[in-house]
Amino acid sequence: MLKGMADQTPDSLEVPLSSLVELAVDWWRLERSAAADGAASHARHVARRLGRFLSERGLSVVDLTGRPYEPGLAVEVIDVIDEGAGGGAGLIDETVAPVVLWRGSVVRHGQVVVRRREG
Repeated sequence: MLKGMADQTPDSLEVPLSSLVELAVDWWRLERSAAADGAASHARHVARRLGRFLSERGLSVVDLTGRPYEPGLAVEVIDVIDEGAGGGAGLIDETVAPVVLWRGSVVRHGQVVVRRREG
């Protein structure tokens, strides 16, 4: 049975971009977790390989944590933390899901938490 299967095994597979986008988000989460938890070297190795695989296919992710929030960013604000009543400038306090790019174009908006400080 294996011999017959080998004759039918394709050299490549067609994978929907949406599946690769989901994989990119999961890779980002794995990489963050591996770095934060001091994960075993095999987890970091898997994260590096997945990142290289996605990069070779034109996918990249953008973590906006720590950057100023500006209207028009490719993100959905899922929460706003107000520090004071001034409604001052916003800073992206946490990236819940990264922006995903394919060949430099946004294919999935990120999700962020914005912290507004008194202005």
